Amino acid sequence: MVTRDAAVIGAGPAGLYAAYQLASAGLDVAVLDAQERIGEDAVCSGVIGEEAFRRFGLPTGPVLNCICSIRAISPRGKTLEYRSPTPVARVVDKAEFNRALAAQARGAGVELGLGRFVEGIQQEKDGVSVQFRSGLRPGGRVKARVAVIASGVGGALNRKLGMVKPREVLRAIQADVPLGTDGAANPTEIYVGRSVAPGAFGWKIPLGRGQARVGLMCVEDPRPYFGAFLERVAPGLELSQVKVRQKPIGQMPVGACVAERIVAIGEAAAHVKTSTGGGIFFGLLSAEMAARVLLQAFRQSEFGVRRLGEFERYWRAAFGVELWTGYLARKLAGQLPDILIERAFDKANGMDLIRRLNGSLKFDWHHEAILASFRSLCGPVARA
Repeated sequence: MVTRDAAVIGAGPAGLYAAYQLASAGLDVAVLDAQERIGEDAVCSGVIGEEAFRRFGLPTGPVLNCICSIRAISPRGKTLEYRSPTPVARVVDKAEFNRALAAQARGAGVELGLGRFVEGIQQEKDGVSVQFRSGLRPGGRVKARVAVIASGVGGALNRKLGMVKPREVLRAIQADVPLGTDGAANPTEIYVGRSVAPGAFGWKIPLGRGQARVGLMCVEDPRPYFGAFLERVAPGLELSQVKVRQKPIGQMPVGACVAERIVAIGEAAAHVKTSTGGGIFFGLLSAEMAARVLLQAFRQSEFGVRRLGEFERYWRAAFGVELWTGYLARKLAGQLPDILIERAFDKANGMDLIRRLNGSLKFDWHHEAILASFRSLCGPVARA
């Protein structure tokens, strides 16, 4: 049996980008995924910041709309709005986006093994053995010198290996809905409050052509809240008229992201924005850092925990503070009753908070704006 250099488990953005990076450096890389077709199980808001497009050279073909305005809405309809003269993010067709990344990976020489559900990874002296099954056919295996786990938040492989798991799992639900003339020029709306989505928030993202992506995430069963939310943002639209999809979202990594010859990245490592639940940007950062560490490991022919542990130091330095700040802020905000949220909106509008925060507002980096907001909202109102 041929031994690959790297076996990547998971054909989402993080796994495909890691595979692309490794193959572009000359390694023999295979990606294994349970999907029969790339992108068929993609459940995501599809919102990606402009920084990600610039930094990672992301494909723009799947872009549906650009976001220039974000409006926060309280339970009683009070608003705070941020507007930018240029786009801060884009909304993509997530399935097409994944397929574009897969084409990029193939172009670099990555072999895609679809319809292969990975059941286990066995660590061996000179590499790893990845066991998989393919529908009703007998199982098979792929041998490689290293494995990259990028299989999402399910965590079965991580549990078997005693690796990283999320501290908490949120439950997200969404659907693309027709909203008549609700066009691409309208702001993306964020709905907050315990009555809306306990522990998190809801969203309405214009897609253009009279379509919007409507969803929410919360710490409880999201279905009852989604029905009420859909009635609020799209009155008269029956739940039975839309295709509703759900997914878990891991929050805050606990445990090691590396083991002997194995690295976990992206959602499999809970490298997800804890303030918003977005996984693409930190997932791509995670993939980039893991590829850098693995390429150094190949140069030195050293694949132990000590060498691969550089990945832990990289991601913690890059976005560890972001994860903790967002997590604690969301947990705190999630405890506020709706009446206090209304008062916070009043105070924020009274002090023109959005203008005050303008220098610290960044689409993918939130900790500065979070800390500045808490200082402003918890302190006395400045008087003229």
